[in-house]
Amino acid sequence: MIVINRFQNNCSCDRCPPPCPAPPPFPPYPAPGVIGPTGPQGVQGIQGVPGPMGPTGPQGVQGLQGVPGAAGSIGPTGPVGPQGAQGLQGPAGAVGPAGPQGAAGPAGAAGATGATGPQGPIGPTGPTGAAGATGATGLTGPAGADGAAGATGPTGPTGPTGPTGPTGPTGPADTRAAAAVADAASLEDIVEQFNALLANLRAAGLLAT
Repeated sequence: MIVINRFQNNCSCDRCPPPCPAPPPFPPYPAPGVIGPTGPQGVQGIQGVPGPMGPTGPQGVQGLQGVPGAAGSIGPTGPVGPQGAQGLQGPAGAVGPAGPQGAAGPAGAAGATGATGPQGPIGPTGPTGAAGATGATGLTGPAGADGAAGATGPTGPTGPTGPTGPTGPTGPADTRAAAAVADAASLEDIVEQFNALLANLRAAGLLAT
């Protein structure tokens, strides 16, 4: 029995192999009237027997193997991991017996002296140190000898003669005389002889003291 559902417009049976048969044409709809009460639900029909399974189709041809892709670039090296803790030191082994001392080998030839390296750059000049304390003043040395007398300068021009003053009264004659002074014998005793002459003139009253 085929049940047609007008709302789904397809076959609802399980025995129809696909595709489902075309549904029959719909009967003409009656004129719209009053909807009556829903009738009782009918008894469910017996489920049909499943049909036999169809044979398996042949296996398809295996496709061609794809071309291998290019090798990927090597990734960057990862950071070095932290160094592990140092293991415990093992026990010291027993000291073996000392072997015999070998014969001394011949002394090797002295190597050639290497070339002198270039001189390094001169370092910057250091700061100037503080000035030292002023030393004590030395003793005054002996006075040097008097220098020679300079040359006599030229005689200046003679000035105009002034008017002659009135003649004063004649005073008493001065009979005093200065002590004699010896002539200077060299340039070294000119000052000494000059001082002696001045002292004699003062002693004779001819020079004010």
